[in-house]
Amino acid sequence: MKSSLRYQEGHLYEHHGAWYVRYRRKVRREDGSSTWKRTARRLGRSCDFTNRFDVRRCRAELMLVVNRDWLSADSRTTIAAFVDGAFLPWAREERRASTSHGYQAIWRTYLRDRVGNIGLREFRTVDANRTLAAIAHDRDLSRNTLRRIKSVLSTIFIYAKNVGAFDGANPVTGAFIPKNARDPKETRAYDLAQVAQMLEVLPLLAKALVATAAFAGLRHGELRGLHWTDFTGNKLSIRRSMWNSVVNPPKTRASCNAVPVIGQLAEILEEYRKSVGSSESRMLFQGGGGLPINLDAYTRRVVLPALKKIGIPWYGWHAFRRGLASNLYALGAQDKIVQRILRHSRPHVTRDCYIKVFDHTVLQAMQKLEAALERMDRNLYQLRFEFAQT
Repeated sequence: MKSSLRYQEGHLYEHHGAWYVRYRRKVRREDGSSTWKRTARRLGRSCDFTNRFDVRRCRAELMLVVNRDWLSADSRTTIAAFVDGAFLPWAREERRASTSHGYQAIWRTYLRDRVGNIGLREFRTVDANRTLAAIAHDRDLSRNTLRRIKSVLSTIFIYAKNVGAFDGANPVTGAFIPKNARDPKETRAYDLAQVAQMLEVLPLLAKALVATAAFAGLRHGELRGLHWTDFTGNKLSIRRSMWNSVVNPPKTRASCNAVPVIGQLAEILEEYRKSVGSSESRMLFQGGGGLPINLDAYTRRVVLPALKKIGIPWYGWHAFRRGLASNLYALGAQDKIVQRILRHSRPHVTRDCYIKVFDHTVLQAMQKLEAALERMDRNLYQLRFEFAQT
């Protein structure tokens, strides 16, 4: 029989100047059987906590350990019990909010109904392979989406191995991505001419956003997390990233590197600063009520109508980051330099995923080849002529 006990949140209460959490724990009887008994754990004195939020966070940390321990010790634990009771709570505490949200969405959308009832220690590579094949058959998903699903399932077993809930090789590693899955859509990038057209027609706030994205290559969350103190006139310091209302540190250590600000971007940001005023505590790009701008809503309301008038399609904010990489490369910058400007940890990410070769660049290369061949033909004709004269 599979374990069906769900994740315990614990009952929080205050008693005689201290905070406690009550939960159930598994105890063994003298005859070797086990039963569940209620127990309470003291979290600390009431005066040790500044507010109720701190108390709840302390409870969450304790219950994460409690749930992880009983799930790890129970050989009958199902994948659903482990994921809901240990993996997702751990992800909420230890991973970025966007990553945790992505794990949860993939688990609930694609995996829980298909693998949830299988015992954690009974899951095999063949189960992972059949699961991916069934998802590909039922859903029109790209290979990249299926790779993300496989990655989440693999991460579940990596965590299970780390907490002692699973032993042996990761059963997901050897599973195949179905060959009949459709190819992912080609990602796009904006070239300099398109960016220049946009800057001519956009209002000042949108113009500052597009210029910062196109000339500094900031990510969506980094744009929303900028403060005026991060802009010094000749560089932008990347100190935070915002996902919805959650403030995160930059994505990686390399992401913390400052970004040089070219003159054109500095001029636009200074013009924007004069129009809104600035202080050390203000966000650089604000929405209503002084909150960070909602880029998706602002894009729909302001940016898309403006681009539609000039016939430029919208590829998303990340297309400006790819565009910076592609434009720098087209101008002769080496891969390593482009990687440093985009603040990637690994150069192959920059080279394989961000640098795009524009059509006009391909045409120019072929025209150079044509011109070189014509020069060779002229030189060869001259040599033949000189040889005939001798």
